[in-house]
Amino acid sequence: MRLHCTSNRLRCIHYLLALSIFFFLGFFYRQAETAEAQKRDSSTMEGADFSQSVMLGPNQKTREGDTTEYEIILRNTGGKRPESIALWNPVDSPGAMLASAPELSYDLEHRVLRWDGMVDPGEERRFVVELVTLSGSAGTIVINHASIAWDGKTKGIQSDIEVRSRQSHARILFTVGRIGLGWLEILILGYLLFVPLFLILLPRFIRWRERQCFERSPDVSWYDANPPRGMVYAMSIAFVACLAVMLFLASIVVKDVRKFTAYEKTTCTMIDKKIRWSTGSTGRTKSRIYEPLVSVRYDVKGKEIVSAGSLAKGAFLSSREKSAEKKLARYELGRSYPCWFDPDDPQEFVLQRGLSLGWYLLCLGPLILFLISSRYLLKKLRGTDAASEMPNPPIQ
Repeated sequence: MRLHCTSNRLRCIHYLLALSIFFFLGFFYRQAETAEAQKRDSSTMEGADFSQSVMLGPNQKTREGDTTEYEIILRNTGGKRPESIALWNPVDSPGAMLASAPELSYDLEHRVLRWDGMVDPGEERRFVVELVTLSGSAGTIVINHASIAWDGKTKGIQSDIEVRSRQSHARILFTVGRIGLGWLEILILGYLLFVPLFLILLPRFIRWRERQCFERSPDVSWYDANPPRGMVYAMSIAFVACLAVMLFLASIVVKDVRKFTAYEKTTCTMIDKKIRWSTGSTGRTKSRIYEPLVSVRYDVKGKEIVSAGSLAKGAFLSSREKSAEKKLARYELGRSYPCWFDPDDPQEFVLQRGLSLGWYLLCLGPLILFLISSRYLLKKLRGTDAASEMPNPPIQ
């Protein structure tokens, strides 16, 4: 009986010792955590801290050609002034260019905005950066990011925004099912309806005209009751195919004429410039195509406009990077140059007025084929007496 009581006491003593050990271990662990937290807090208070810095961007989507504003806020929540602090904001988004950054220096070669200075404890420094989106950037995401470096530490911040299609300045004639139709939409629909009707009705009408001519001159021995229709169909297809190219050529001619007659002259201040490249294919080989881009600021009837566009408007893009660099080398950042803008669409500008000779040369072949097919079909429609063009049949 005594042995049983002794064993129970030993177990109780063991349990108490184990509980005491666990209690002391937990107590020391909590003390260590508290000391570590106090150490971190003291180190934070002793040094500079910019981990609470942010970049504020737009709350909604932007459009092509719009200027988007970003605000960078540097906040020193530490207890000490940093030995050094630097801010980098690369302007490397493919769909946007620099519009304004008054307090930041711009390294054009590396396309980086930079600031070096000091921010005292408990204070903050604000910077405004504006980017202008490029035409043709709809559906892309403009990512503006920046890096903050101080006393061997870094902090990254960024803001993303989606680009929507540019608002059309074309006149809406009427609306069908909430879809606005202008002259361009009507022209495209008319062409799509015209092509099948033309290819079906014109050869039949020409055939009917030939029969009418034969009925008026039944003694014509050259007439064939079932002549080959391949040439008529071939010329009809060539006509409608080249007609689309002629409509495109007409739009280019109208644009070139408006540059010299409707565009108004102003002065453009150069803000940014870069080369954008894309991949093109020629047969089995792929090559890069380079396009020189600039962003400028100019005045339109008392209103300041910031716009970005290509220097190669109306011209073929080059596959040589040096060609694009040569065009950009004519312009220096900060300098002003004469330019012209479209009063109907002030975002549209040109630094040099000229003709789209490359497109004219490209459309020369379809133009010649269009004239040949038009002359052939017109002759068939007029029902020209082919007997007068045939040699006299031999006398039997």
